[in-house]
Amino acid sequence: MPDTFDEEDETGGLPVTLSDAELEHLRGTNLGRLFDEVGLLFDHRARGYLREAGYPMINAADSHVLRTMRMEGARITDMAEQAGISKQAMSKLVANFAELGFVEWEPDPQDGRSRIVRATEAGRNLLAHGVRALRRAEEDIEAMIGAEGTETLRSLLLEIRAQASSDSTDAPSNYRRRRA
Repeated sequence: MPDTFDEEDETGGLPVTLSDAELEHLRGTNLGRLFDEVGLLFDHRARGYLREAGYPMINAADSHVLRTMRMEGARITDMAEQAGISKQAMSKLVANFAELGFVEWEPDPQDGRSRIVRATEAGRNLLAHGVRALRRAEEDIEAMIGAEGTETLRSLLLEIRAQASSDSTDAPSNYRRRRA
């Protein structure tokens, strides 16, 4: 297997020759990969804080429910769309939350075919602990890069999200869809 390859870029420009080491460096330092890895590390840390708070049953997939539960209730279809997963997948996750006593289902008064997912008292407590877990995970980031670095990072990420969603017709409508 050769240790370099030539590939013409998408614009038809000059061929690019990369060694395997250069390719691995690019793979490990590209922004998309860094966003994903840091996001997963952040989520893992927040779930660790939830475990410490007495919620060891919450896993990465459950984050979809936690991120989309609303105090006044929400439809499965809306939760699924916001999370970027199928209605069937969200229904399974919510059913698990119902079995754990965190949510209850109610008929939707505006649509007889739909049901509203509402947090129970246990679910509201879970959400409160979830907010605290997120704050603690953010505090950890701040301890790593400082308060100014944290606010700069937040500002830059918000700017990227705003510009990417307004500049591209191909951009997903909700960038939270990949976070688990």
